[in-house]
Amino acid sequence: MKTDPTTPCGWANALVTMWGQRFPVDVRVIASEYSTRFSDPILRIAEADMPGFEGALGPLRKRGGWGILYNPSIRSPGRINYTLGHEFGHYLCHRHLEPAGFQCGESDVLGATVTQEREADQFASYLLMPLDDFRKQVGNQKMTLDLLRHCSDRYGVSFTASALKWLESTSLCAAVVVATNGYVLWCRRSAAAKRQRIYFSRGMELPPGSLAANGDRGLFDDGEGANLAPGIWCNRPTREVAIFADHYEMTISLLVFEDIGVLPNGWEDEEVEDTFDRFTLNR
Repeated sequence: MKTDPTTPCGWANALVTMWGQRFPVDVRVIASEYSTRFSDPILRIAEADMPGFEGALGPLRKRGGWGILYNPSIRSPGRINYTLGHEFGHYLCHRHLEPAGFQCGESDVLGATVTQEREADQFASYLLMPLDDFRKQVGNQKMTLDLLRHCSDRYGVSFTASALKWLESTSLCAAVVVATNGYVLWCRRSAAAKRQRIYFSRGMELPPGSLAANGDRGLFDDGEGANLAPGIWCNRPTREVAIFADHYEMTISLLVFEDIGVLPNGWEDEEVEDTFDRFTLNR
């Protein structure tokens, strides 16, 4: 390209155009090959035991380039792929601003509030899940566990990353709520849900009548979730698809408030103190 992009989405879109829409995207290959056009390329991508950190981008002092590291404790290949995309985003967008590099922990991926971390997340999302292709996959279908699994498998990402991309693509009034030990960690909403002022705050106890609080997988083995009465999640009838991660005692609730109708496409990010999504699934 004649001039480098200036935004995370611009970088992601340019790379998708160059490499083509082949999924899942191999971040290792793109990062290693594309960075050779710079004088300080990425020379190493490897796992490293970094207590408290999920990934890192750092300068290689002796060799003159950069290295990307990820924590081997991450169990999900989709989570590793997203972490690599996040660090590659730092390399393209921020390495000249932070010559010492980045160490990204629980609050820095899939839910960060710091601008540079949010930009790295945006880059990873658009590189791994281009919005036009994602919309083709979901179309006007009802969002179910099977459809979420299809997207996660296609793009090589976690269920949570796919759910958040769906929020960005949908015109429905919907939300994703991540909780642990029965209490909300963070919430993200579609544009329609924001306009309806639907929100579930950090530290809120899960509603007793919700699937996430109930914990009975038999209620939603068909993957379509359950239709809940008004007054459980909010004052609207709600369809809840709940996913459990026993290892972390975490739940993800994908909520669709189906009687509110639809609004124009779009999604505005939350300015809230989100906690890093440690959710993994053995798919």
